[in-house]
Amino acid sequence: MKRIKYVYFYFLFLLYLIVGFFGDVPLISKGIYENLYNYVGLMLIPTLLFFVLYGFVFMIKNKKRRFFWELRLYYIYIISFVVVYIFILSNLGINLNTAPTFTINTDFIRNLINKSLFEYKIGYLPTYLLYEFVNLSLRFKQIPFHYFYYGLYGLGFFISLLIVFGPFIRSINRAKEKRRIERKRAEMNSSLIEQFEIQEKLEKGEKMSTVKSERKTASIQKNSKKTKIETEAKVKEKIDKSGIVFRRTVTIKEDIEWY
Repeated sequence: MKRIKYVYFYFLFLLYLIVGFFGDVPLISKGIYENLYNYVGLMLIPTLLFFVLYGFVFMIKNKKRRFFWELRLYYIYIISFVVVYIFILSNLGINLNTAPTFTINTDFIRNLINKSLFEYKIGYLPTYLLYEFVNLSLRFKQIPFHYFYYGLYGLGFFISLLIVFGPFIRSINRAKEKRRIERKRAEMNSSLIEQFEIQEKLEKGEKMSTVKSERKTASIQKNSKKTKIETEAKVKEKIDKSGIVFRRTVTIKEDIEWY
């Protein structure tokens, strides 16, 4: 929610700047736009487009997805400069065929600055960056100019590959990650099933041992009860026999004394 609020303020600020470019608004003078146009020139269009799209990217909640599209914005912004530089150099007579035999001199530097500032109006800052790029061959004389020129093409080609094949590589990585997660989940499920089976077997074993022990205890109690009854019966029988003998003895004694 806070991120969305910040984006609203961001878009309101951009809208305020755009309205100030075409009309009078408080707190902003026309001199700011003149200086901005002098420094950036027509490259203000891709710059403004970059900041507008960046606001939409900022609204993405997922960090990985936001970082993905943020990189694409930077790639597109850089490649716009590369395309403009290649276009200006080609109008100055430099291309893939003439680059190996081309020599940098003061007349070429003067034409480069004049075309960049006054004919194509790309502004001071992009012109300075292009001048420094061309001037590299003069600073490093052991490296020919066409190497830097081919490097400019290589940079544009490499960024184009990142823009085009980046989503394809990302989808491949997603598919690999999905298969890895599914494989890990299947392994976890199989291990859980094995644990459940082992637990069921253990529970069954405990139940069987409990039943056996109960049966054994019941049989022992039954046998002890039976033994107790038999013992009591034997004792009773002996007592009865002893009583009979005693009575007979007494009777005989009385008979003898009477006689």
